[in-house]
Amino acid sequence: MTKPLPTHAQAVIIGGGIHGCSVAYHLAKSGWKDVVLLERKTLTSGTTWHAAGLVGQLQGSHSTTVFASYGIELLQEIESETGQNPGLRQPGSISIALGCDRLAELKRKADFASLFDIKAHYIETDEIAERWPLINTNGILGGIYMPSDGSANPIDLTQALAKGARMNGTAIYENTKVEDVLTENGKVTGIRTNEGNIKTNIVVNCGGMWAREIGQQNNVGVPLHACEHYYLVTEPIKSLPKNLPVLRSYCDGTYWKEDAGKLLFGFAHLHAKAWAHDGIPENFEFDSLPFIEEDVFEVLEMAMNRVPILQEVGIRTFFNGPESYSFDGKFTLGEAPSLKGYFILAGVNSTGIQSGPGAGKALAEWIMAGHPQMDLSEMDPARIEGWQAQDPYLRERCAETLVLTYAMHWPGRQRESARNLRRTPFFHLMKVKGAVFTETQGWERPGWFAPEGTKKIYDYSFQRPSWFHHAQAEQKIVRENVAIIDYSMLGKLMIDGSDAESFLQRVCTNNMALNVNQVNYTLMLNNRGGIEGDITVARHCEESFMIMSSISQTQRNQSYLQSQVASGEDVCLRNVSTAYAVLSIAGPKARDLIATVSNIDVSNDAFPFNTIQHFYIGHAPVFAQRLSYTGEIGWEIFITPDFAEHVLETLLSAGRYFNAGFVGGEALNALRIENGFLHWGHDMSYTESPHQVGLDFICKTNKHISFIGRDAYLKRKLAGKGPFLCHVKLHDAEPLLHHNEPLLKNGKVVGYITSGAFSFAQNTSIGICLINSNDKATIERGEHAVMVEGKRIPATLRLKPFSKPQT
Repeated sequence: MTKPLPTHAQAVIIGGGIHGCSVAYHLAKSGWKDVVLLERKTLTSGTTWHAAGLVGQLQGSHSTTVFASYGIELLQEIESETGQNPGLRQPGSISIALGCDRLAELKRKADFASLFDIKAHYIETDEIAERWPLINTNGILGGIYMPSDGSANPIDLTQALAKGARMNGTAIYENTKVEDVLTENGKVTGIRTNEGNIKTNIVVNCGGMWAREIGQQNNVGVPLHACEHYYLVTEPIKSLPKNLPVLRSYCDGTYWKEDAGKLLFGFAHLHAKAWAHDGIPENFEFDSLPFIEEDVFEVLEMAMNRVPILQEVGIRTFFNGPESYSFDGKFTLGEAPSLKGYFILAGVNSTGIQSGPGAGKALAEWIMAGHPQMDLSEMDPARIEGWQAQDPYLRERCAETLVLTYAMHWPGRQRESARNLRRTPFFHLMKVKGAVFTETQGWERPGWFAPEGTKKIYDYSFQRPSWFHHAQAEQKIVRENVAIIDYSMLGKLMIDGSDAESFLQRVCTNNMALNVNQVNYTLMLNNRGGIEGDITVARHCEESFMIMSSISQTQRNQSYLQSQVASGEDVCLRNVSTAYAVLSIAGPKARDLIATVSNIDVSNDAFPFNTIQHFYIGHAPVFAQRLSYTGEIGWEIFITPDFAEHVLETLLSAGRYFNAGFVGGEALNALRIENGFLHWGHDMSYTESPHQVGLDFICKTNKHISFIGRDAYLKRKLAGKGPFLCHVKLHDAEPLLHHNEPLLKNGKVVGYITSGAFSFAQNTSIGICLINSNDKATIERGEHAVMVEGKRIPATLRLKPFSKPQT
């Protein structure tokens, strides 16, 4: 180090790879002149330096696609600003399909591109051969061509960002290791390094594959693990076209790019390996890993078949290097929920070069504004439970993420590693009854039930998987008889204390001055009037409330609620999700079934909607709340685990007389979409306000205690700006809706599907969608269609759901 560290900084960034330099660049460009970046060795020396450098604009989600599209813009402009050429080349990219399912996926990908005005179109096999003359076209059905994709030089791009950051005041120190992040009272106060301390209120962990270890020092979960990733570079190939597009053959697990007269080709491994189980070596810098031919032999054979010239030319470079992968295939980007001022950008699953500029910009904007400037909920660190950031789990899950990179991106695809971690008390009985399980937050939950003699295989399709008709039959059970659904993984928090009611009045939009044994659905808003979460609240006694939500949002909701407890407020939060098993009993015969097995009057007058009663089923004490996520009349029954199987057996025995049946998550999802029940993180997030998604009715603006975000919400409502949530139904019963299909009005893209499914009652696909419009009154007018695999499917659009929930 040639100059001493400063004693203070506005922000300290840990890590000098693409992400750390991007965050520094964007903070400095926005006027933060007192930013310090610390790199343990040399800039780019971790994983950035050996990246393949592919820069495709279209990614798997809205936010990551925005990141990648911005990355292209920055690559086109940064040389004129800094004088550093990032090595951008834009020969385009071609993705090929070897089967009908892959072709369907690629066509859906091209549909998705239209949401961002990114050029992508289907091409026939002959055009593929014309644009990529080295390819063996055997088995190729077609592909997608994206003319503005290409590649960049990872080191040059990172150095350009670093230079731009320095030009705007950032101080960069190499060979400076951060040994500890200093904290006090749950807030960042500084950092300690081998060269001294710096006081700061903001630390950004961009430590790459070290980010997990850095986070563990402060009990901050960063769920990533380094995995081995291979690529090869050929000897020079005579007459190799310099404008050769980047080629991706997902089915062969391989990508290719022209590299200074040579071919670089890398692999999405069929059998990935986590690396550095015992920690990354202290002296790791610009290092590679041993190349083990057996690890890539199977994929290499496919590559040589697809590009036959590989059988003739020599290989100049056999490379194996570590790349970071996350447990769920999503980034970790944002502020740690338990430590104010501690920000993270890590675990980008080998997309750092194409996503780094945009991700760094998004995090810099979050830091400066104090909140995200776009919907980043899918990558929020608050989604992570502590056990999901532990090394043994990550070694299994993160390696699978690498394997799935080029696998089929099926709707609803389930992970196969680290399964059967959390099982409800009904797991074994339901498994015997044919349950085929999905997994969320480690919980095993029935996705559908296989009739006797049917294979219990969770296969996938963009059309109709083998279990499609079984899930339809389960919707019919709910609509016509009575369903039994395992709700045990419902997230459950208790809020206790003498200030519990006033606290909930402040954080919730609905009226929380509930009677004991009364239930209400409510939103929680942020100061910008956006929806921070949706929960169901039940008052169990004067000073005790139960908060219920999807298990995927429970960790985040708990962190948010805890952050809102004021100093001196008598409020205690505790997670009781595992304290109760829960069964939903729903359908037109639900009342008859409950009456048969219980000792209470379940008439509408005696047991009204949104109330709770305590009673017995068989010999078991239970309590139940009268509500349902299915749209049919129903009860959610809470049982302590010791009595759980007894209650289920009692219900099954009596249920025979009412044609009761088990129902899984696939049917439930279709039913909730049909009835307009929203899912936070899919249909709404903190960027939407209640008026945009039809939830004004649970915003009580005249409460004696105003809720957080009230004034901002009213201001946004008065402005009347969209997008607005609507409901769509296809006129053709054949195509299926899943997620992200573009919605057209009079031939122009105006929105997209947030949730889709096939409805038994409607006998066609239905969806919830967001429409870009500032005139809600005219949304239903015009001719509407949904793009499905390149085809425009006529559709009906409505502001209200296609079914009315029964209460």
